[in-house]
Amino acid sequence: MDMSPEEVKQFWRGYCERRKVSKDLVAKGEKKIDEDPEFWADQTMDELMKLVSN
Repeated sequence: MDMSPEEVKQFWRGYCERRKVSKDLVAKGEKKIDEDPEFWADQTMDELMKLVSN
């Protein structure tokens, strides 16, 4: 999927906002996205949530 790192983060933020996720978890997710934005562009945000929630 051709998404910039910022687009992936925007999608993540929207996902978190709709679920009323804490800012701390949003930041953790953004850090993971920064580590490998291409990977997270192809994954569901649900998978990222599972990763940062543990």
